[in-house]
Amino acid sequence: MYCPQSVLSVTLWTMVIRKACVRLLRGTVLIAVALALAACGGRAAPPVGKAPHGASSGSATSGDGTGPKGPPQAFESQASGVINMEGHSMVEYDTLSDVLALGDTLAYLYDGDGRGLTAYRLSTGDVAWHAPMPDSNTGGQGQGTWAPRLAGTAVVGTFGTSTAGVGTSAGRHAITVVAYDATTGRQRWSTQFAQGDGTDQTLGAPRVVAADDAHVLVSVAQEGYSSTPPMSALLDARTGAVIWTDPDFNGIALAKTVAAGTTQDENEFVGKAVSDGHQVWNRTVGIGDLITKPLGPALIWVNAISGDPTNMLLDPATGKTRLSLDHSVQQCQYDGWATVVCSGDSVVAVDVSTGRVLWRLPDQATNRIAPQKVGSVWHGVIYAETSNPMTLDAQTGKDIRTDIGTDPSMVNDHYGLVYDDQAAPSVEVYRAIS
Repeated sequence: MYCPQSVLSVTLWTMVIRKACVRLLRGTVLIAVALALAACGGRAAPPVGKAPHGASSGSATSGDGTGPKGPPQAFESQASGVINMEGHSMVEYDTLSDVLALGDTLAYLYDGDGRGLTAYRLSTGDVAWHAPMPDSNTGGQGQGTWAPRLAGTAVVGTFGTSTAGVGTSAGRHAITVVAYDATTGRQRWSTQFAQGDGTDQTLGAPRVVAADDAHVLVSVAQEGYSSTPPMSALLDARTGAVIWTDPDFNGIALAKTVAAGTTQDENEFVGKAVSDGHQVWNRTVGIGDLITKPLGPALIWVNAISGDPTNMLLDPATGKTRLSLDHSVQQCQYDGWATVVCSGDSVVAVDVSTGRVLWRLPDQATNRIAPQKVGSVWHGVIYAETSNPMTLDAQTGKDIRTDIGTDPSMVNDHYGLVYDDQAAPSVEVYRAIS
């Protein structure tokens, strides 16, 4: 069919205008949605085109289709499920996240006897899958310590495995790292390193310090004072291949290009390139014993048990001090987005990207007190307790809701978890309702 040039021009211009209008309409809708999200709970929306750190709680599965999406503002009065914590005394740990890894619909926990890893459904508390530790059929013994870690769509655990000797064979000891599909529990890869013969009893307790889509950082260290140096290994998260090991490095945190930790001298902090383990930076921090904790990929919390410094936030990529805090805070938590919240006698919120203090409570000028306890923080919301469990905006410090039903120890977009040690140690799971 023949069409005059003028008709074609009109047609083309009509299509161009129509596409432009569609783009404009889509942009208007996206801006409206972003503004609406920012208004919910008083928290700022993430920058356009950029996902916040930890924007997903890490499970391969999405939400179960019930309840709200986003940081919960209130929870049901009755628990939807209970997770058995037998064999896990919280006396040894600071927060529930030190023991349990939380995905969108599943929670992951080493078995109390250290002989495997179990995934629990948050909707009911029952077992979704269980994976025995490697070599469990050989008579060996293992121990998983601290929490497993989510790495993309996998959950990664580590075990100190021992195989009993037979006849003249003295057996062996090794550190075994295993990645499981986070949804099904199917093993993706298994890697051993730091192998020793049956007379070698010097291997310390292993733990997965940090993990992301690309790397897994494993640290092996004796508890308390030890003449045995710590060691760490960096693995490829996709294949389990060992990229490097370091016989005098206790890994603490994992940034995009740097793994940070300490040497046998626990006051000497070092950063090592993830590419080949070469030293990027080093510095000595204070004197005396130190407590260290990773706060996502951007900060390390350092607190002196004795001596100085009192509280410091270090940049794992450079080793530089981002912020120094006083004795009024005793612990810090990362909201998985843009804010670190430190609490104790006072509550201080810190911007992750700049290290700037956003706000502090108590504030006499505005006649505001500090919460008695901060249970958890998640994506711009603080879950705390004053006279009642409540929420605050992590960016501004303003109250959001003053009675949310429960003060959770861990939170994702759909559930709040509360540790209960009144009877048998357990975690109660509460479904979000708003």
